[in-house]
Amino acid sequence: MLGKLIKNEFKISANSILNIYLAAAITIVIMLLSYFTKITWISTLSTVALLAISGIAVLITLVAVVSNFYKTLYGAQGYLSFTLPVKSGQLLASKAIVSFAWILLSYIMAVAIWVGVYFYAAAKIGQDRITTIKTLLQLFEGVPGEKAIKQLLIFACVLVFAQIAVFIAEIYFAITLANTKTFQKMGMVSAIFIFFAIFIVMQIIIGILTSYVPIALTVGVDGLMLSFEQSMVNYTGGISIGVTGFIFQIIAATGLFAGTAYLMKNKVNIK
Repeated sequence: MLGKLIKNEFKISANSILNIYLAAAITIVIMLLSYFTKITWISTLSTVALLAISGIAVLITLVAVVSNFYKTLYGAQGYLSFTLPVKSGQLLASKAIVSFAWILLSYIMAVAIWVGVYFYAAAKIGQDRITTIKTLLQLFEGVPGEKAIKQLLIFACVLVFAQIAVFIAEIYFAITLANTKTFQKMGMVSAIFIFFAIFIVMQIIIGILTSYVPIALTVGVDGLMLSFEQSMVNYTGGISIGVTGFIFQIIAATGLFAGTAYLMKNKVNIK
């Protein structure tokens, strides 16, 4: 049943998100045509437009994710959603998975656009600049080490995934709590206050935990190593990346999702 919910969720949410990707695709085609036809002003305008679209895509996706969650659970469609023969946890999971996929896709598209524009600009400028950049990059070979770089890239991906999950957990919990009897009279304003309250409290807790439990990953030539350093540069000269906050956010996100599922099942007032 979860698979069917996810499939249906993609269909519903696609209507409000895919247009921005269509705009990006059209702009890319215009850029390529201007490159081959050597029309400079069209090339410049399309490049600027594409960079703007990369940021707008992320923003529109975030807004669509929040709007879709509210409308399909606590808006006009809420009653129908809650009368489906599925558990509230499955409803929540389907929406969280689809939201995660859309946000991740928007991030990937934004990064791909910036990288693509870089290579596009490099092709317009000429090969000499690319050769110079490659030469500069070669100076840093072995620092901090190929193994460490690979591990850093993996950690960076995990960090991005975690940040997306944390955002979804915070906003879902805030919207759901705002639709309980205590906060429902205030409307969506209460959801905004709850979201920022959760965010601020989490940042305070992260600050305290980082001071007393400074768990970090130290970047060395041989890879990443676990350490307990407060400084960004440890005694060996390696760079330390704090992970205390990261660990706490994962735990907090899990708790927020569990709390959201509980509220959906027991406390939510359906309009």
